[in-house]
Amino acid sequence: MGYPNEGHTLVDAYDNRLLMMYHLGILQTLSHFNKKEYAGVKFDIPDNTEFEFYQATVGNVLTPIARDRIAKMAVDEGMDYLFFIDDDMICPTDLFERLYKHQKDIVGALAFTRFPPHKPVIYALTQGYDEVEKKSYYISKAVLTYPKDTLVECDAVGFGAVLINVEVLKKMSSPWFVAATGAGEDIQFCFDAGKAGFKVYMDTATKLGHLGPPKNVTEEVYEEETNNKELREIYGSSVRFNGEKYD
Repeated sequence: MGYPNEGHTLVDAYDNRLLMMYHLGILQTLSHFNKKEYAGVKFDIPDNTEFEFYQATVGNVLTPIARDRIAKMAVDEGMDYLFFIDDDMICPTDLFERLYKHQKDIVGALAFTRFPPHKPVIYALTQGYDEVEKKSYYISKAVLTYPKDTLVECDAVGFGAVLINVEVLKKMSSPWFVAATGAGEDIQFCFDAGKAGFKVYMDTATKLGHLGPPKNVTEEVYEEETNNKELREIYGSSVRFNGEKYD
């Protein structure tokens, strides 16, 4: 579990992360004893699977550098998965299980940009070639009418919370997240992973809150501000799914 921390974690996220760690501690203990229930609560634990969780945080540096340092720890220490959570996210306590059950190379949880206009962090990438500069490029576009409450394949996801199979890191070149492009390090990583043959998914049924002034940005906030219901009636759902782009 990796937490890039720029030094301004709000108390809401701190409390939320403590609750998650308590939950994951129970999950780890139950998996060790091959049990799936604690105090009347059932945990979604695959058969014959034992979990061990480790935490790492890198603070007071740029987020791409923090992500790279944490990713190196995950590779060097022989971890199976890297579970990034940003320090301004409000997450369901069972977030790990929700993403892990999909068994994907890269799978993110649904979040929205902090500042208005709020947009979902699920992206379609359009590639092209600049004849003047003689180099390829891509343009990222937020998918405003994403399919709701399901697992969808897409080109890129924001890393508010994302689960990455460490095999992806091993087969890509480091630095993984530090790049001289105009895109965010999360979008750039997904683009590079796609070129390396890996697939990216978003679980739109697993929703996060994004802390910031003046409110916690959730799916409800996004839909209220964008009149998303009307957008869906006009355009339907649009996303790159199974290699085809739907507008």
